[in-house]
Amino acid sequence: MIPIPPPAHPLHYRALGLIKGTLKPVPGSISQATLVTADGDEYPTTPGRAQLLKQFTRCVEQDLPHWFYVHPQPRPNDVMGLSVIRILSLSEAEWEAMDPEAERPEEDFAPIMDGAEAGFNVRGDIHSRKGVITVTVQRQPQGDKHFPPLQVKIQGFLPGSQDGEFWDLMADLEGHELILVDGTRLLDAPETSETA
Repeated sequence: MIPIPPPAHPLHYRALGLIKGTLKPVPGSISQATLVTADGDEYPTTPGRAQLLKQFTRCVEQDLPHWFYVHPQPRPNDVMGLSVIRILSLSEAEWEAMDPEAERPEEDFAPIMDGAEAGFNVRGDIHSRKGVITVTVQRQPQGDKHFPPLQVKIQGFLPGSQDGEFWDLMADLEGHELILVDGTRLLDAPETSETA
């Protein structure tokens, strides 16, 4: 089960993921790290908010796996970057599976629910071509700051879909690619949209 919070409203734009890994330091930087998964995949990672910097740094110092809620941040050369927005510790069952006898560190974070699975939820307007779904995710302004839409690419097909439709998509992160798992059309495309 992927414990992704429900959307705030039916047409809520978002790109939100849950991933488990260990933050490794980037020399000379306290606001950047490399998230390394159990499979050995590596992702450049930053705290999504200034208020998270202390917790982010503590995770790097602990050198232990944690669960992270993240926003995907596509980078040049098809590299997937991650922006951390919340940190959770391992579940009781995960600690037991690692080493029941090991002394656990004092955690600053709430534990994740048992049975959690990694995954991503991307909600936005789609444009589908040749097995690649590009999702345009509108971003909320923060005060006077306005941000351009986020473009998230997902590998997969949505038979019968039309460009411009609003979809709710579930995906898995494999290497640096998001792979489509499931999708639901939430809003039809404008009449001028072309069939994908």
